[in-house]
Amino acid sequence: MNYFWMIVPLVVAIYCIARAIVDIRSKNYVWAAFGLICGGFILTMPIETHAVKIDLPAPSSPSSLP
Repeated sequence: MNYFWMIVPLVVAIYCIARAIVDIRSKNYVWAAFGLICGGFILTMPIETHAVKIDLPAPSSPSSLP
């Protein structure tokens, strides 16, 4: 279910950009600009992730390095 909410903004952004292309071809430049701006904002929206930190043990002596 989590992946669904990560894909939805991508689909909406693709729709906004595709609609902007259709508006450019029909010479509706104001609506095309709105579509491109909204699609760009949606694509730059940060997605919450969960970082995992792994602490590796330090080498026991400097001679053990390759």
